Amino acid sequence: MNTQPTLERDLDILEMPLNGLAAYWLSVKKLRDTRKGVKIIQEEIEHAKEPYIRHLLDVSFSSLSPELVRKLTKVKQRTILKDIRRKLDLIRIALLAISDAENPRVTLIKMNALFPIPPVKENEIMEMAVAMIDRIKRKEVDGTVFGNIDHTIRNEQLMLRLLYYVLLARREGKAACAPMLPHVRSLFFTEGMALLTDKFDDDFIRRRLQIHQREILSDTFQKMDMAMEMCLGIKNKLRYNDIFKIAKSYMPDA
Repeated sequence: MNTQPTLERDLDILEMPLNGLAAYWLSVKKLRDTRKGVKIIQEEIEHAKEPYIRHLLDVSFSSLSPELVRKLTKVKQRTILKDIRRKLDLIRIALLAISDAENPRVTLIKMNALFPIPPVKENEIMEMAVAMIDRIKRKEVDGTVFGNIDHTIRNEQLMLRLLYYVLLARREGKAACAPMLPHVRSLFFTEGMALLTDKFDDDFIRRRLQIHQREILSDTFQKMDMAMEMCLGIKNKLRYNDIFKIAKSYMPDA
């Protein structure tokens, strides 16, 4: 019977709870101290899908100095948080467009403004979004996949899917979006849609989305910082209990 600790590869730094992330790195510590630990961690680096965790494993379990690992990890933090912030901005723009029944071309212009160079051509993506409404109805496109809104999706694909929702709501009403929502992974989007369908005041929705976005980013940074310190503790060969103390420092009830 295999009693070796194992790692969960299907992780998401945005959605994973703080204690769950702490448990992951404590598992890494246990593995690191086993005979086959180094090999297992190398396999994890090759297969891990979560970009921040994969980067942290890669730079920490290398010959790089702890000082350089910290520096590189902070650069990665800024890079990933910038990408998450931009994607949340895209989602927020789409939600407010649905709330205001805004012209989708205006919505697209606002989205493109978030990038130094627009990632999509306006005419092309608008035509694709319009076509998707009919294609999904005819079941030529899997709505369970296309309907998902998620921060891990590439910017171009995320913009296309969001424009689909904006167009659908403008043509057929907000209720027309409801059948797609069970396939959405983003809590930020689904909670925003719930506010829209419950007919909350536009100013309230705007403030609520801004506060929620701010808290998502703040929480994600805290988890990233904890992961970095725990991983550096493993690299510096601290004891298990000492690494656990690092984790508890980030937990308000520990």
